[in-house]
Amino acid sequence: MNHFRTLVRSQRSLFVVLAATLAGVAYPAFSAPLQPILPILVAGLVFTAFYGFSFADLSVRALSIPIIASLGCLYLLVPIALYPIAALVLSGDVLLGVLIVLSAPLAAGSSIIWTRLSGGNALLATVIVLASMLLAPLAMPTTIALFADSPVDLSAAEMIVELGTIILGAGVLARLVPNGTVSDGQLDGFSVATLGIVIYVGVGDSTLSVDVFQLAIVCGIAIAALCLSAGIAYALYARGLRSDECLSVLFSSSMKNLSVSVMVGAVFGGGAIIASITAFHVAQQIVSSSLVRHLDSTATSSATSAQSSEPVSANQLGD
Repeated sequence: MNHFRTLVRSQRSLFVVLAATLAGVAYPAFSAPLQPILPILVAGLVFTAFYGFSFADLSVRALSIPIIASLGCLYLLVPIALYPIAALVLSGDVLLGVLIVLSAPLAAGSSIIWTRLSGGNALLATVIVLASMLLAPLAMPTTIALFADSPVDLSAAEMIVELGTIILGAGVLARLVPNGTVSDGQLDGFSVATLGIVIYVGVGDSTLSVDVFQLAIVCGIAIAALCLSAGIAYALYARGLRSDECLSVLFSSSMKNLSVSVMVGAVFGGGAIIASITAFHVAQQIVSSSLVRHLDSTATSSATSAQSSEPVSANQLGD
């Protein structure tokens, strides 16, 4: 039954991602009215990260290797390894969109929900999300300035205010809602629905007049980022890190924040920039959903094999 529920939830997530993307392309009229509430939607996703969070639940170990590895991959390995590749085949606004999304912080809602659905350590993913948000006002402008082909003007102060307001609002709301009031299932449902709305707004507000080949390259870069995360997670697992923590690293090392990326992309004019950012995000969501289904089926098969290999007791023979 647990396997079935997880499978349904992961399929539902994939359906919502695909449906939101198609709706944004086919019926973009509602994206403009929804654009002003985008920060509220993001605050809602961050709320799911804050809700039930307690520093008392953390250990020194949880604040060391996994977090350092995830943040290092997120802000150093991913942009340093992938932007030069993107620059070889892309140019103009599409390339700038890739740079913006590669420099973005961790996606609050999706990284946590995929971690939770795959059986990872959601608490650890939450800490990584919050740490990436705190680093974003410094890391994001620095990365863009270092790699951009031409000088760009990005106000770190504006990002600090925007992100600070979102995080503060989510934290206050999580503080006001008593623990236990909202179940994990409700959090998952809210996260998936809100992600769908954010994707719809991002797609509907974009001018998708970009060459299909370029968008395919952007999707390839997004998948390559997840491959880097998988490599880091596997390396940590090989060194003895717990499997649930490795799953947290897998989904918390390269899942880039759509709303923050779109917010920054709008500063530079939107259009192909937003289209590039959206394509990157949608590709990561689709692949992550597939990963969750694969991990769940693998875990179920392992559990079944373990049960079948257990010795049969006398009571079991008599049943």
